[in-house]
Amino acid sequence: MKKVPVSLIIDDPAPIISVYYEHAGTDKTRDGRPLVPTYSNDLFFRFCDVAEKRGLRGKFSVVPMPGNKGDIVRGLQGVDPADLQAWLDGVKTRLMPAFSVGPEMLTHHKAVDLSTGAALPMNERDWASTQDRATLIPYIEKAFSLLREAGFSTCGVTSPWDFGIEVEEEYEKSISLAAKNICGTDEAWFFLRALRDRPNAKPWVALEEDGRTLVSIPATLRDEFWPTIDTERCDEDFIFERADRLITADGKSGSVLQVLESGGYPILITHWQSLMSNGLGTGIRILDEVSRRINEHLSDRVEWKSFEEILRMVCANKQDYPKPNFS
Repeated sequence: MKKVPVSLIIDDPAPIISVYYEHAGTDKTRDGRPLVPTYSNDLFFRFCDVAEKRGLRGKFSVVPMPGNKGDIVRGLQGVDPADLQAWLDGVKTRLMPAFSVGPEMLTHHKAVDLSTGAALPMNERDWASTQDRATLIPYIEKAFSLLREAGFSTCGVTSPWDFGIEVEEEYEKSISLAAKNICGTDEAWFFLRALRDRPNAKPWVALEEDGRTLVSIPATLRDEFWPTIDTERCDEDFIFERADRLITADGKSGSVLQVLESGGYPILITHWQSLMSNGLGTGIRILDEVSRRINEHLSDRVEWKSFEEILRMVCANKQDYPKPNFS
């Protein structure tokens, strides 16, 4: 049996700073605890331990200017430079190339005036909804440039929220051209859409133009780790209950199996705040159990792939990956 890709999307990572705290609109969890503004490198390294132990592959964002608090090259407000560097080095040495790294635009908070670096009075999602390639290209180029200056190789981007969805055609052209201009690549990936509860959910060729190809890689599953933000529960029953939603202990049911049985690719999604679990790291434990079950029960059917590996696979067989109908 030919194996299909399984991959893990991790949205919103940034060194130390919680971009979720910056844009959440509240300083409390739903159960009334203070929402933590930062995550320790100890939690980051715990995630790296699980990723290495379970052989995980996928996509890992690095937000270049998290929460409008400086940038990953020149420094971040309130972040010890040694901690910043340790985080960046950890991504390079412990996660890459198993995880394809790309910017999640600039701040995942307020949009940036590129001429001054100042925050605009709107978030990036709202800003993008009225832009075209004249403004989107330099914005994406800035995001690519900061990652490259920080020492990362990249050929793809993640949309903060659903950045660009109202102007999707302009956005796609802008990503492809920015990737060509800054990264020197004719093949690029991006993450914007989710294809949940749809049969045969797979990546697709979003753009072919002037020898360039852009591939859209969607999430096909839900973030079942998110509820860990709003509870102190970290008991084994809770861990198993959340893991069961994706794949049961016997490997016979769960949404991962549903996607596989429908002919799709199981592309899991979580968020940095979901794994950090307001400082408790409960989501990391759930991820460990989910990936253990996938490896134990589905290793004859699926193979962990990074986004760059999926990109190359799609580009080699473009006819097999048509764009879905979203109307």
